[in-house]
Amino acid sequence: MILTITTNPSVDYVYKTDSFQLGRTNRETEHHLVVGGKGINAARVASLLFNRPNLVAATGFYGNRNSEMVEDDLNYYGVQNHFVSFPGRTRYCYTIYDGNGVKTELNELGSLLPANGLDLLLQKIDTVKGLTGVSINGSSAPGLSNDTYSTLIKHIRKVAPDARIILDTSGESLRESVRGTAAPDIIKPNNGELGEIVGYEVSEDANEALAALKDPALKNVPLVVVSLGENGAVIKDGIDDPQYYQVSVQKLEEVNAEGSGDSVVGGMLYGIERGFSDVDIIRYGMAAGMANVIEKKTGYVNRLKVEELVNDPEMIQIMQVDER
Repeated sequence: MILTITTNPSVDYVYKTDSFQLGRTNRETEHHLVVGGKGINAARVASLLFNRPNLVAATGFYGNRNSEMVEDDLNYYGVQNHFVSFPGRTRYCYTIYDGNGVKTELNELGSLLPANGLDLLLQKIDTVKGLTGVSINGSSAPGLSNDTYSTLIKHIRKVAPDARIILDTSGESLRESVRGTAAPDIIKPNNGELGEIVGYEVSEDANEALAALKDPALKNVPLVVVSLGENGAVIKDGIDDPQYYQVSVQKLEEVNAEGSGDSVVGGMLYGIERGFSDVDIIRYGMAAGMANVIEKKTGYVNRLKVEELVNDPEMIQIMQVDER
């Protein structure tokens, strides 16, 4: 069983315009409304890859004033709903694209959670049995402390000691978990987030990122996947005798890149549940991220396209780097 945790999900409004000007009345040419939140996107993608309902569960918090959209989305994609409902509403996020594809975002912070919110979330986690993989996704909701994700990791270690934990967040929550006593099994920072962990700027250059992967700040995390934009990714796999890899991917014609990082997590969770090797877990993650790019929907993949990408050695190349 796979579980994703999203403490601060969203309902996302996406607008397209021919032109967008500040201080002026702008007209949209296309719009759509989607249920968002990094963990919800990851859960949706993992469930699509399984092609069977109830192999993926999702938890977190949503407000009861607009919870129906979240509930309907989870149900439609066969994801078990273990969310904590609280008085209030799930936050709204707005994305506007101009005629050149330039994106402007306005994201609400989210509603303040009840004082016992974390305890309620831990109880929900306890109800999901047979966990093999868990992801903790996105920003923490208002009212939760920076060490909340460390608390979640410690709790998961107790109730599901064999589950592999992916932490997909940034900022202080990421640094707190990686540097503390409750490190996750897998993180997937971009080069900027890697720089936040190690304490110095890291560019999208693969050699520079590979060097940063040897920083002692990452010593407690077994699998680190660093995305480098068009330069692919670099990987550290292991603690005592780590192996290093460089990933190259072929660029696909982009339709919508929103949710691609979340799709990577969904693909990796699928690989974890299937018992794949770390290299194949990464391969499925990369394929899912690529497959999302060619879809109009956010956090959505075609299962057959993912399999096609996984099985095409020209599309995804994972090469071990000799670090002796």
